[in-house]
Amino acid sequence: MTDRPAWSGLWGNAATIAAPLVLSAALFLPIARELAPLDRWAVSVLAVALLVLGFAFRRGAVAFGVLAFALATGTGAQLYLTEPLWFPTLRLRPQGLRDAIMLAAIAGEVAVAAAMLGRTDMRALFLGILGRFGAIRTGLFLCLTFAFSVPVLNYIDRGAGVAYFAHVVAGAVLICVHLAILIALAQVKSPVSGNHRISPIVHALIAALASLSLAVFAFEAMPHVEDEVAYLFQARTLAGGGVTVPAPDAAALPGLDYYLLEVIDGRWYSTTLPGWPAALAPALAFGVPWLLNPLLAALSVLIAHAIAKAKAGRGVADVTALLMAFSPWFIAAGGSLMPHMLTLFLSLLAWWMILRVEQGASGRWWRLGIAGLAMGWIFCSRPLDGVIMGGLTGLWLVFAVKRGTRLTRALPYALGCIAAGSLLLIFNAQITGSPFALPLGQYLDRHWHPGANAFGFGPDIGPPGSWGALDLWVGHGPLEAMINTVNLLVSLQLELFGWPMGSLALLFAYILWKIRPSGFDRAMAALLVVVIFVMALYWFAETYYFGPRYWFLAAFPIFYLSARGCEALQERLSGGDETGKIRLESVVWLLCIVGLCVFLPWRGVAKYHEYGDFHPEFRSAAATGVFGNAVVIFDKTGNEGSAFMLNDPWLGEDAPIFLHDTGTLDETALQAAFPGREILRFAPGWQSTDPSGRDKARFVSRKSSR
Repeated sequence: MTDRPAWSGLWGNAATIAAPLVLSAALFLPIARELAPLDRWAVSVLAVALLVLGFAFRRGAVAFGVLAFALATGTGAQLYLTEPLWFPTLRLRPQGLRDAIMLAAIAGEVAVAAAMLGRTDMRALFLGILGRFGAIRTGLFLCLTFAFSVPVLNYIDRGAGVAYFAHVVAGAVLICVHLAILIALAQVKSPVSGNHRISPIVHALIAALASLSLAVFAFEAMPHVEDEVAYLFQARTLAGGGVTVPAPDAAALPGLDYYLLEVIDGRWYSTTLPGWPAALAPALAFGVPWLLNPLLAALSVLIAHAIAKAKAGRGVADVTALLMAFSPWFIAAGGSLMPHMLTLFLSLLAWWMILRVEQGASGRWWRLGIAGLAMGWIFCSRPLDGVIMGGLTGLWLVFAVKRGTRLTRALPYALGCIAAGSLLLIFNAQITGSPFALPLGQYLDRHWHPGANAFGFGPDIGPPGSWGALDLWVGHGPLEAMINTVNLLVSLQLELFGWPMGSLALLFAYILWKIRPSGFDRAMAALLVVVIFVMALYWFAETYYFGPRYWFLAAFPIFYLSARGCEALQERLSGGDETGKIRLESVVWLLCIVGLCVFLPWRGVAKYHEYGDFHPEFRSAAATGVFGNAVVIFDKTGNEGSAFMLNDPWLGEDAPIFLHDTGTLDETALQAAFPGREILRFAPGWQSTDPSGRDKARFVSRKSSR
């Protein structure tokens, strides 16, 4: 297995040349454009597999190349057979020839794994694994991995226990197949001959470019949930120097009704929190709101690397940055118009300022002041996140950092928190009349019922009516909290890295095999537990946009502890021998490439593109100037936010006004309300499509919640 055949370089070159040709064919050939988007993605998976195969062959690692090719194609086939939306589950019954081809690819992966492992002493290999990792802990690892492989909410909602068990068994079988490939990879020559240091700048650039690509090509540089439309509205309002704007004329009000936008007491405003729109406003002024999150993603990778290096050394820092940069969950947050990347960046910035003080850097007061301002900004963006992160960070600063007295450490930090956080209180008072009443809370109290969006348990918590599997039962209680948490873990298992055997593998490895956790390890684990526990008190387990985004506050602890889990595996595998460490490093890199180049494009094609029935038809038509400053009336075609995102909050004279025709619009009254402006009717030529080409109904637009 370790010898380099004379022909490997030739075939490696051929595969390397074939990869871009196959990819170009999938993207640009006229015949390929007749294929469904998901089929074109499947062809691109073949290109990725050929590229990995070619690289390994050219390096003389033939067995590694064959195994990697099988893993990439098998992963792609499994994803092709997976329903991509709110509850990703495997199609156990093939639907036509294309599904049969995918099953054949999975069978090929099984055959490759069996052939490669068949060349080893299986008994010795099995005993070696148990000797290094322990029988009980290995069994626990497998049980945890299997248990979080299938979403639960949809099966509980339907009372489909047998179907759930069948999917868990199918998922467990596929996980075992992928693990067999990984075990075989650990037995063969690696294409990497030694440990290589990669600058965190490279990882930051990968994160920025991947997020930007997703933002432009999948999200199409536009909102895809109602929240993002409201954020843009608020950013435009703030950029224009207002907190609210005058209410539109009564004739236009029915056509402007939209979730999270409120008209009351002669004012029109977004009920979202102001911290993210305030950051978004400058980018919006330059016409590039979609660029901000990719930039924050890159900066977050750099700061995370610096923090991990200071606390655990360069090796753990490199793996932390690698996992972040290649994480589909992280990249999706970076490609969206949601505030989670901002809160992560601000928390990391605050921690880095405190660490520099701990290391004895000069400028203690201003560094701690910046840390406080960052935490206050988080409070203005997502108040609960700010309370959790700001409070726990304050405890760390007071009790763990040893530079100066507790007062000189706490005072500048507290002043920064108060200075920035008080802006939310002022904002609240401007809109609701009370500094402690959130506009969002009052909005949901009015439109749902009082206390509907509260945290905790009770019969009146949650939305009115039935949301089906999105909110199992009326009210919120401990059992539903536990079920929601399990579903969130299942989502993280899929979305975090997009690894075929489960994304939580390294986190489980840390829990099971890290013998001597450091104090910082325990602090990160505690933060993760606190976030999971607190978010369980909320009635809505949000996983439906880009995974468990309410847990994104704990993204750094997840990536850091996963890197420590990788270190624990290295310690078990190497036994003082660098070969085991190099092979594990090669496997992790391969998995990261599969996550970035196979899983993430699948998410972009099968889910994120036109997610929620948002589409660019209104924007494209407006860019031609065809509307002028007309009042544009449109029928329901996709989500109304596709048009509303273009509206000026002041409904100024130099831009069109888009109104959704609810059947109650009076064109005569509109003409009187907007004299001199043409009244147009516009029907965008758009309809929802299924990327698989099966013409299934794809989305039901969901009114999301905080």
